[in-house]
Amino acid sequence: GVDVSVHGDEVIVTADLIPGVTKKDITLDLVNPQALEISWERKEERKEDEEGYYLRERRFGSMTRIIPLPVPVTDDKATAAVKNGVLEVHLRKTPKTTRGNIPID
Repeated sequence: GVDVSVHGDEVIVTADLIPGVTKKDITLDLVNPQALEISWERKEERKEDEEGYYLRERRFGSMTRIIPLPVPVTDDKATAAVKNGVLEVHLRKTPKTTRGNIPID
């Protein structure tokens, strides 16, 4: 599951990972000030040779999920860590961006 909470001046996103996913498998991308994309890709290959037996296992998995955020954030000073199979991302709030008109020449 994924939890999103606001504490002071930061937004904290926590996500449970499947067993075996490590930080090197994960990509985090702030796709806009109110959406964090979490994706992972896992490839594992195992070989075993035992008397008369030959085993070769491959496990592949991938996932991409976009998490809506309750307030605008910035990736400036963002931190992320994986501990005990849980990804925790800390993002700092940012003032709301104002809409602007773009002139056409």
